[in-house]
Amino acid sequence: MRDLFKEPAARPAASFRLVLNGAGEAWGRLFSLLSCAAACALLVFFAAPLHSDAPVSLKIATLPIADTVLLHIAGRRGFFAANGLEVELIPFQSAMEKDAAVAAGGLDGHFCEPGAVIMQRSMGLPFMIAATTSHTEPERRVFGLVAKPGSPAGRLEDLAGSSIGVANLYVVDFMTDVFLEKAGLPLDFFVRRDVKKIPPRYQMLVNGRLDAALFPEPLLSMAELAGGRVLMDDRDLDMPLAAVALKSSLPPRAVESFRTALAEAALWAALNPGAVKSLMADLGLIPPAVLSSYEPPLFKPEHVPGALPDKALFERYVRWLVKNGALQDEAGRGLRPAPSYEETVYRAPESVREPSGGGDGDRGN
Repeated sequence: MRDLFKEPAARPAASFRLVLNGAGEAWGRLFSLLSCAAACALLVFFAAPLHSDAPVSLKIATLPIADTVLLHIAGRRGFFAANGLEVELIPFQSAMEKDAAVAAGGLDGHFCEPGAVIMQRSMGLPFMIAATTSHTEPERRVFGLVAKPGSPAGRLEDLAGSSIGVANLYVVDFMTDVFLEKAGLPLDFFVRRDVKKIPPRYQMLVNGRLDAALFPEPLLSMAELAGGRVLMDDRDLDMPLAAVALKSSLPPRAVESFRTALAEAALWAALNPGAVKSLMADLGLIPPAVLSSYEPPLFKPEHVPGALPDKALFERYVRWLVKNGALQDEAGRGLRPAPSYEETVYRAPESVREPSGGGDGDRGN
């Protein structure tokens, strides 16, 4: 099995270790592909990088999820280093393992979903959603609901009372609610089965032990290839889906430098989709069976990294967590009180323009 942190052959292996502090490529090569107007707009949009004699060291937990490639790009192409950061990416194989490490301490940030950070803040863990890594886009699906191979279901309504595989209190559970609400169906429409890890959930679907399941890409394409039928996806929604949370104790300039590095990585990714796909394959983020047809994530500058969850989306997550008993309701029932929006979602200084992250979940509303 290939080394997940192996440098592509075109670049010296010694230039990239687990600590991503390689020198990267000169900005001149990148800006040669842009008009002067676009380059100036980018520089105005994002904050100035952090300058200091010694780089700020950050330990960031990651998962084998498609959009985490953005973090690897920022390290391998030198964008973290150019912004005064020395970032160590620490891989975990499941969200449960990663969240346990977050609770144990020793991390400066982690790849996450909004609901997880809300829960962490309610537990007193000092993390804030600081940078979006994936956002719904009309051109490219991220999450989808798929019926098992051989299912006669042709639309979502045909699955009433069927079993669906989700991970309770994780984003696929939240997205199940989003899809049901969009379709005008009750939230108890499915019999939900809690299968936290993606590989067993996938095998249960393709073997017919689940009637339906929710997956992110590229597992969604894998399920289709195995004979499943996608009945609904997120292309007509408008919301951030995944992010990086950073410790709230970090100085704002360090957070802004991190966001700037991701913005530069997103721009590089938009200009080099073929190289992004190759890197994802090298990192094991694309199953070989769908490598030829898979399209890498879109990292649009208007969404990544600046489109953080707005207050409406934050409150929607809180309602979902209250419904599931993870947060207290108005009568005090539930585990813990909900944190405030202000302590959960990073707000950039006023001098930094930041687009809205959306929250109504529907472009048409």
